Amino acid sequence: MKIAKKILAEAAILGMAFSGAAIGGGAANASTVPAVYAANANGWHAYVKPGHFYFGNGGAPYLTQLHWTSWNGTSAWATGKLWTQKPECSPSYKCPYYSRWAGVYLNTIRWHNGTRYYARMAVKFWYAGKWRWDVGWFRNGFWTFPLVFPYL
Repeated sequence: MKIAKKILAEAAILGMAFSGAAIGGGAANASTVPAVYAANANGWHAYVKPGHFYFGNGGAPYLTQLHWTSWNGTSAWATGKLWTQKPECSPSYKCPYYSRWAGVYLNTIRWHNGTRYYARMAVKFWYAGKWRWDVGWFRNGFWTFPLVFPYL
């Protein structure tokens, strides 16, 4: 009986070790699917299926509670919350954040030091009575978006 329990325990440990089930927010593996850089506004740090995106500080919008329904070799799709401050609120440290539903679409594969990554991000959200898509690109270690509210 003890031998059977020991074999089952070892099999479970090996199964977890070889399944790729890692804890910690998804460190990127270049040999499988593309990564995305700068989910924490931290330059060339790669992530797979990050739970959030921070684009800067000092009142910058951010995405949280991302649930990835697709992540493959060409594109990825998630839904979550986009947090923004009201336009023209100043100073930003006194301005509250408001959330709304958002969809995040990643595509356009590029390479950096042997790692495939998503270079284009499109964020879909409801603003001013209609759906809007803001498209940004990952350039020089950070995400750039058009300079229109909500200034992603």
